Amino acid sequence: MVRVITQETYDEVVKENIEEFDLSPEEAVKEAVAQFEAQGVDLSNIIKDLVLSSSDNHLVVSAVEKLKELSNTNDVDDSLIIKELDILVAECNKDIAHRLRAGKEGAYNTLIDLLEVKLKVYSQEQNKYNESLVVKTLNSLIALMEMQPDLLDERGTNIIKSTLDSIENESILISTLQWISVCCIKHEINRQKLFDKNISNNLKKLLMRKRNKKLLSETLQVIRRFTLDDDIRVEFGKAHEHARDLGLNLLETLTKLLKENTEAPIVSQLMLTMSTLLVRHELCAQAYEDVLYTILADNYDNVTVILQASKLITALAGNDDVKRQLVKSGIVPIIVSLLRRHSNNATAASLILKCISALSLREVEHGRLFLESGVADVIVECLTVHADDASVQKNGCWAIRNMVARHKEHNPKFHELGIEAVLNQSYGKFGKDFGFDIKSALRDLDCDVKLDEQWTGKGVQMEK
Repeated sequence: MVRVITQETYDEVVKENIEEFDLSPEEAVKEAVAQFEAQGVDLSNIIKDLVLSSSDNHLVVSAVEKLKELSNTNDVDDSLIIKELDILVAECNKDIAHRLRAGKEGAYNTLIDLLEVKLKVYSQEQNKYNESLVVKTLNSLIALMEMQPDLLDERGTNIIKSTLDSIENESILISTLQWISVCCIKHEINRQKLFDKNISNNLKKLLMRKRNKKLLSETLQVIRRFTLDDDIRVEFGKAHEHARDLGLNLLETLTKLLKENTEAPIVSQLMLTMSTLLVRHELCAQAYEDVLYTILADNYDNVTVILQASKLITALAGNDDVKRQLVKSGIVPIIVSLLRRHSNNATAASLILKCISALSLREVEHGRLFLESGVADVIVECLTVHADDASVQKNGCWAIRNMVARHKEHNPKFHELGIEAVLNQSYGKFGKDFGFDIKSALRDLDCDVKLDEQWTGKGVQMEK
């Protein structure tokens, strides 16, 4: 069992090392860390440095206390608040231990109080100075809540919603979106609370403000955050429901944006966002556009764009009608060419192979077109070059299976390229992980393969 200590206990040991053993601060810290680690104590949430303020407190604690005091003082000089906010952000950016300490000292409620005041002042007088104070406070909340989204409460969600509803300033909106992103990571309850505020319509309006690329980028990231399923504390999340509802509301707007933005980096974010929302058959049909071919042509050498394009094509292929339309429009030779161009990149090769697998699944004609386009030699090359990459090996096996299952006449080509040895080598490395997929590919290639009996009888005579 992991042992834990309080920050006060740690600080006392460090001071004791300095006062009683005449060690330097650096030596005292090193000795205290070694002592606790030897005892099996988890120090991940402990501030280990000895940067103290004049009041003999950690700087992060001192900054929170001063902010509380300033917030309760009338006609305070804003420069003093800005100074303490800067200190708080710098301390919170150090590590999770500093953020946790700030949270325990009440930094969240102090910042929320301050944000409410500054938003009210900004609404009365919208100028650059008041804008900067709001943004500074929002950025402080972002720094504080990084990896500790539990701090968000009903007041916070209400402020987020009212800001999105009433504020037009793009700098404030960008900081608010960044705050939402931090709140949604690994926290299903926060995602549901915010989503229940009908935030989807706010995001749709923000997507229409397409001139500001930074605002668009942050909006797309928030959309993706709502489709996460990364909170291990919740047995069943609503990632699918969120993706479905966002898709129904936003896909039309996203598709229009994709037509207008075919260059990196924004096109990558648009395709990634769209692919996360394609969780329903009808949504795939709604999202298909011929502009995809223009994007592939314009960004042929840009591996980042190709990665996201592969994800989007794979998602679109979930609809059989869209899949046939993609192939009918001539995407097969483009995919093969892209695989050849980016075969040395393991991630790209894996995603393109997955794309080939999706396009050829249950489609005899599609498999034939891929094989006649020379995909066999490129697949074998990818499997050989990335012999230690599990994802490439697995997706390669799927692609081979889907293509040759009903086209045995192409098996000799694969055999000439040495596919049997390549797959046997893969089985030796990954047999325990996805051995069935490898053996299935070998079987469909008419290779010698020993299939394991999953259940065997014990020779017991059954009664009639």
